[in-house]
Amino acid sequence: MKKNVNGQMAFFEEMSERQISAREFFSNVLLDSLYRNFGMDHVLILCFDTANGFLSWTDRNGITIGGKGHPYSEFAGDDIISSIIYKEAVNDRLDYFNVEPRIYKSTELISRDSYDDSAYVRFIEENFDMHYSVTMAFGINAYIRICCFKSLDNGDFTDEEMNEIENIYVYVANSYKNFKKHEQEKIISNIQDEIISSGEKAYLVTDDFMHVMSYNKAALNCLKKIFGPSAEEQLSSTSPCVWLPFLLEGQDESGENLTAQKRVQTKVVKGFVFKIYTYDQSYSHGIIDRYHWITISEKEEHKLQAIEGKLNLTHAERRVAELLYQGLTYQAIADELVISYHTVKKHVQNIYNKCGVNSRYQLHTLLDGQNKQ
Repeated sequence: MKKNVNGQMAFFEEMSERQISAREFFSNVLLDSLYRNFGMDHVLILCFDTANGFLSWTDRNGITIGGKGHPYSEFAGDDIISSIIYKEAVNDRLDYFNVEPRIYKSTELISRDSYDDSAYVRFIEENFDMHYSVTMAFGINAYIRICCFKSLDNGDFTDEEMNEIENIYVYVANSYKNFKKHEQEKIISNIQDEIISSGEKAYLVTDDFMHVMSYNKAALNCLKKIFGPSAEEQLSSTSPCVWLPFLLEGQDESGENLTAQKRVQTKVVKGFVFKIYTYDQSYSHGIIDRYHWITISEKEEHKLQAIEGKLNLTHAERRVAELLYQGLTYQAIADELVISYHTVKKHVQNIYNKCGVNSRYQLHTLLDGQNKQ
């Protein structure tokens, strides 16, 4: 590895450019940049799910997805270093906002007496012709790890090299943090467009790590009525919200697990109706980041009474209304009926006008009254 200020500045410039256009941060492009700016030439990116299930690894040639026959998939159960990294990350609630170095040197985690003959060393020797490693952990529950290797002939990582790796960790972590912020701004904007189109007035957007990424004043007013004045203190994009797990855990009304962008989970809390939708951001290395958008409506005490014959809906509008009632998003309805997203929006507008409602919840209430007659 090489240590120089110019490499640091060049790395930050490259990552700043990538955060605008790149869809993924941890890729072979990142590995090329680490080699070009810091001389890190034996490096591997390993990706896991948030329960430490192996997904893929990436070298400078590209991605290799895990599965039956993958070298690491066969070794995963014996990887003591991975187990330690995961347990510590869960305990510390590691997420993508962390920039404090989390670095694991293999010879410090495995006893010196048994190191050379350990299953870990056999694995990295057989697959990479390497003997020593240092791993940097990033993201939710350390689901992304950058592993640096050295051969037996070159010896273990020196104190000077460990200091440089700590610096590199900070460079990468800060760049990743900025990348995630930029990415989430785009995701939240797309979700807000969907919410506005649905006609809902109060909403918040969360990630799957219990951070509130966005909310509006109407949602805050509802939350204050439920949780009191302290509700606003919980609405943070960097600290987990203590009451979100209550809303996000569980299954939908059909008893099936929530399917991203397909079904809605409904909960009623102190006279308020929460509808929770899922939005999945998938990456080529197998990681899926899940977001939720939650709408809040005050439950009406009276039921709108309607008779099917008086709704005056066309067959197409009636079908769209049924799917709205089931909780499908506009895009999911378009997929189900094999029509365009904009056609769905037009049908919804007509349905709202004919039924005299202004939101999905009011339509749901109306159809509830109709179905119970």
